[in-house]
Amino acid sequence: MIQYFNGEKQNIIPLFQRRYSWNKQNWQALWDDMLVQYDAEDRTSHFMGAIVSVPARSVPVGVNKYLIIDGQQRLTTVSLLLAALRDSVDENSAARIQEVYLTNRFRGPDDTLKFVPTQADRDCYTSLILQRENPSDGSLMSDAYKFFRDKLAKGVDLNGDPIDCAKVLETVEHALQVVMINLGDADDPYLIFESLNFKGQPLTQADLVRNYILMRFRHSISPNGEQERIYKKYWAPMEEQLGGGLTEFLRHYAMKDGENVYQTGIYAATKSRLRNLSGPESVEAEVARMHEFSSMYSTILNPEGEQSAAVRKRLENIKNLDVGTSYPLLLRLLDARRVGAISDDELDKCLSLIEAFIIRRSICQVPTNALNKLFLSWAKQFPTENYVAWLHSAMSAGQGGRRFPSDADFRNSFVNDKQYGRGSTHFVLIQLERFSGHREPADLEHATIEHIMPQTLSERWQQDLGPTATEVHQRLLHTFGNLTLTGYNAELSNLSFQEKKVKLEKTHIELNRGLLNLEKWGEAEIQARADEMFEVAARLWPGPLASQTRG
Repeated sequence: MIQYFNGEKQNIIPLFQRRYSWNKQNWQALWDDMLVQYDAEDRTSHFMGAIVSVPARSVPVGVNKYLIIDGQQRLTTVSLLLAALRDSVDENSAARIQEVYLTNRFRGPDDTLKFVPTQADRDCYTSLILQRENPSDGSLMSDAYKFFRDKLAKGVDLNGDPIDCAKVLETVEHALQVVMINLGDADDPYLIFESLNFKGQPLTQADLVRNYILMRFRHSISPNGEQERIYKKYWAPMEEQLGGGLTEFLRHYAMKDGENVYQTGIYAATKSRLRNLSGPESVEAEVARMHEFSSMYSTILNPEGEQSAAVRKRLENIKNLDVGTSYPLLLRLLDARRVGAISDDELDKCLSLIEAFIIRRSICQVPTNALNKLFLSWAKQFPTENYVAWLHSAMSAGQGGRRFPSDADFRNSFVNDKQYGRGSTHFVLIQLERFSGHREPADLEHATIEHIMPQTLSERWQQDLGPTATEVHQRLLHTFGNLTLTGYNAELSNLSFQEKKVKLEKTHIELNRGLLNLEKWGEAEIQARADEMFEVAARLWPGPLASQTRG
């Protein structure tokens, strides 16, 4: 192990590696294993596993540099132990540790450190090694250094005697062993990295994409190095902006031209696309484009950042409907607006068509399994002009499982079919309520769906509904005509219609205002209310082109 710190060289943890993650359990295990060799009369060695490195593509000056492809956690921990030893032993031994194992004494700033952690850990490590100060910033690296300092100052060996720091240094130098795997220039370090991915915490598809992209650029620890620049300019902002949504963005980005990509195939699709790019310039151009699309994707996920009020409302609605299959097409539409090919008004109309397409199909119980193929086909056929007319025509052309339900189909299902329990029902009721334009709109955030005719019929309800109560209840209970919104769901429960009216006298929800003028609630009232609600729904979510409607 000590050979990785001996001689003029620099071992670098690539930017694409995760930051230091070992914790107290790992540090204690290493310390305990080392103490066995520390106390052994006939010292052998403690095997710490394999470390895989490859020569770094760097400028042809300075010390030889090696990328650590596997073994990062072990190397980092041993270097922190060496730093703790340096600050615990006598002056001569401390100088030897600093100048032989931790730094290249006579080299420039970029070549000084023998070991360079990934960018997120670099400031803390530099402070520990070069300034000899523990920043105590709460990082695991800072905590590891403190752990070993405490063990060296206050710990005891297996016999209960105080720790001899010089003996610990000797143990580190002679007893900690690893298998060294040094790849040649002709080897692809990323293929090795992929093959080692079964170890430790699995990488996400976004991790794999990031790694592959960064490996296409020359490595340098300089802040102006190619990898560092690409990471800071493009990738880090995407990570910060999208967080946990980055992986799904990369999937939808890969699908925006019509290719279907599964969640486990994001890296493969990205690698296939980038593999044919000729050089770093073309790769950077693609990463820059990816970065531009990530901002648009962020708007899809968080529409509050959208400047156009109309577009913002449509994006919020599509987000609430949770139809991720539409996102590749949304990216194409937002990109068309970005380059000036489509106006805010045209974008709003396209988004309203998508919303209507989703709502009508949901209410008419059209299976959703065709949605992914539909949106991908439209993303693939994306035009260069007349976007609204094109999309309306493309949506109207489908039949069967691909259909855009006609007004007749929409009315029949809206008025007669069971809607309670579907994902879109609460959304539909909220949109119907908002359409009323109440001057003092109700707070709908906590409003729940209420059955006016209750789910369990009391004796009073059976009397009010008459001899066909059971049949009417079974047929109309879950239809829109019998559904409303309220914040008093638990209080209303199975109350009679007259008692519910009293509870709703001060309601601010327009869907309930019409109920107050009725003397009873039965089949005729439910059907009449459903017809009124449908007229609003048909205006909110217009259907296919009449000339292409196929029933």
